[in-house]
Amino acid sequence: MSNNQLIKAEIRQTVRSKRNSLTDPEKNLAEQQLLKQLIQHNLLRNHQHIACFLSFDGEISTQKIIPELLKQQKICYLPKLKPFAPNRLWFMPYTDHTKMINNRYGIAEVDRGVNHAIAVSKLDLVLLPLVAFDQHGNRLGMGGGYYDATFAHLKTKQNRPKFIGLAYEAQKREDLPSDSWDLPLDGVCTEKAFYSF
Repeated sequence: MSNNQLIKAEIRQTVRSKRNSLTDPEKNLAEQQLLKQLIQHNLLRNHQHIACFLSFDGEISTQKIIPELLKQQKICYLPKLKPFAPNRLWFMPYTDHTKMINNRYGIAEVDRGVNHAIAVSKLDLVLLPLVAFDQHGNRLGMGGGYYDATFAHLKTKQNRPKFIGLAYEAQKREDLPSDSWDLPLDGVCTEKAFYSF
């Protein structure tokens, strides 16, 4: 394990523990304020094909964001694990009536075939989960590398989706170690602020 990997593992443990110590009223308030921040900063208005995620393992809740996307007549997509290596994601269209099934991690995902997935280059905005972020737009994920690998070929492209992390303010760090394969963020939205990088 490299030095960077060891530091990342330590930060993951610290921040996840901090995130999991939030009370239900704190989480509910943060969820409402997060949606307000997204609306206030017009992050949803200017995009049509928007990828989101279903919160898991203490991540800030997207339970109010997804219905808002559908209400605004956006086309909402949720990640689905590709069943083979390397670790990558498909993004599947989602509505109120979409049939869901749990994946190997116990996370609900769209129960439809790959022919329904959108090409990731066609997404306008990707709202993604994270464990920690810093003031330079570095993102620390869970360690599986799914988002990094899925969007690696688009990182340096001019015409690519906007990558916005969703997090609690408590997940902000001064500096995070980064590796060449890490997906840089265009911004992070928390319950308190919107950070643009």
